[in-house]
Amino acid sequence: MRPLMTCRPLTAVVAVFVWLVLALAGCSQPAPAAETAVPDLAALALPDAAALDLNGRALRVVATTSIVGDVVKQVGGDAIDLTTLMGPGQDPHSYEPSANDLTSVAQADVIFVNGWDLEEALVRNLAAIGGQALVAPVSANITPRAFNEANHADEHDHGAADPHTWFAVPNVEQWTRNVEQLLSELDPAHQETYAANAAAYLAQLAALQTDILAQVATIPPEKRVLVTNHESLGYFADEYGFELLGTVIPAMSTMAEPSASDVSNLIAVMAEHSLCTVFTETTVSDKLAQTVADELSACDTVNVVPLFTGSVGPAGSGADSYLGMMRA
Repeated sequence: MRPLMTCRPLTAVVAVFVWLVLALAGCSQPAPAAETAVPDLAALALPDAAALDLNGRALRVVATTSIVGDVVKQVGGDAIDLTTLMGPGQDPHSYEPSANDLTSVAQADVIFVNGWDLEEALVRNLAAIGGQALVAPVSANITPRAFNEANHADEHDHGAADPHTWFAVPNVEQWTRNVEQLLSELDPAHQETYAANAAAYLAQLAALQTDILAQVATIPPEKRVLVTNHESLGYFADEYGFELLGTVIPAMSTMAEPSASDVSNLIAVMAEHSLCTVFTETTVSDKLAQTVADELSACDTVNVVPLFTGSVGPAGSGADSYLGMMRA
């Protein structure tokens, strides 16, 4: 059975999940996702910061991913000189900096990263490249979600903490508070601006959370199941009561390689539950997802649905911001 590849970007994560439920035929009744946050996993912390002597210039800020950059932009506004290293469509796991990026990093006052080595090909070198810049994880003060290491003993550099925190809106609310705090400490002259911008953005995030909860409430709990490209939607599943039934790449990094048994096990799980839709991501190849789709012979049509997950969408896509990515 050949898969059907949707020809338009499906950027509204919740709306697509509702569509998935309608597309599932004869699905059995798995329980909603269990809470996987583990208290003894170390939460990240913001670095100590003191006011800088900016000499009338704007605070130089670097953000790694396009999602981090969007949140920093919402708080910093015109008061900061912001460089976002990764553009739309770039995979944060595999991104490597250009020469211009290295220059921006070297001149930065503060570098906002996601945390827990999401940007694994970049983050190890930031401290050396960045000179005197503070390296600040936006995911500080968030209780990390544990990765299921028992099922994936080969998981590499993330350790036990899942870095994909932005798929639960309350976590992005914490990102916003973290960014406001650090910008205000480094640049107290604009503290009121940062506070006002953060308050306005937090109100928009609260409205987004309300809308997501209302949308999810239309889905019967026993049908809240997901099959994704890699393990990026764990925080979404925990926050909104979904079960992650399987992944094409059984790891939190897109740089991991599934074994033949991983793929065959996923195909068996999908066949058992009559699942005919696989979510893939705009930042990575859908080749493995297509392989899985090819083997689902029980399905009349297999839908391979691309989502914006690790990056915002391009300008004009309706997904060119975090709010747009989650809602458009």
